[in-house]
Amino acid sequence: MVKTLITHINPHLDDIVGIWLIKKFIPNFANASIEFISADKGKSGFEDSENRLYVGVGMGKYDEHKGDKDESAGSLVWKDIKSKNLAPKNELETRALDELVEWNTLIDTGKAPSYEFSEYSVQSFIRADESTNESSQESIKLGEEILNRVLKSLIKKQQSKLDWEERVNFESKFGQSFAVISETIDRAFCKSIEGDLFLMYDPKFKSVQYFSPKDIDLEPIYKKLKDLDPDADWFLHQSHHMVICGSGSAPDSKKTKLSFEQLIETVKTL
Repeated sequence: MVKTLITHINPHLDDIVGIWLIKKFIPNFANASIEFISADKGKSGFEDSENRLYVGVGMGKYDEHKGDKDESAGSLVWKDIKSKNLAPKNELETRALDELVEWNTLIDTGKAPSYEFSEYSVQSFIRADESTNESSQESIKLGEEILNRVLKSLIKKQQSKLDWEERVNFESKFGQSFAVISETIDRAFCKSIEGDLFLMYDPKFKSVQYFSPKDIDLEPIYKKLKDLDPDADWFLHQSHHMVICGSGSAPDSKKTKLSFEQLIETVKTL
């Protein structure tokens, strides 16, 4: 029998998170159809069944409006998934999902920072101007795509935390400096760390990036690297806060012949 998920028309981010989680982890609901009812009708009690689940409406187990303080539809679904041992076995993915669900709940309960409610926010992207079945289906589709990408980003963040434990700490003329080998650590991650200079080496693309979140001119590093390895495609960003050689955006660039250790020594000897 066809599985069906029911939520209110013109769904919020929270309703979409709940539906997305169910389709991902509740057996046999991956291809469930979506039905919409008015939020007012959703205040009535509807009974979940083996083939029909109500999300954010119906006053059932996945509807926080029945009095679940500090909960969201998404958090109720996620707790149920974990209680039934249906969550991913991959610890990084589970941690990422924990963070995603917490983020969604803060938004749904109005406790998130103000920028989460701006015109540039995820929920602003997915809420339609119309309240039709067609526009609501489009919101679900767009929301699921965004959530899939957010999850990938959060898994990378968890991997970055592990990779960061293997970093090299050193002092340079630029201040507190770090070097790390990682496929996932990026500038956004580095900005969350207190430091003056970051050297990131990506073994997947054999790419190199020196980055400073401070007002520090990295041109001396660029000039030294050009002297040491003139055949590599070194690039000094116009901000002078980045020196780059290769990246996922330039996989055909000429990689450096310098080793990770030599890249560190280049900075230390300036």
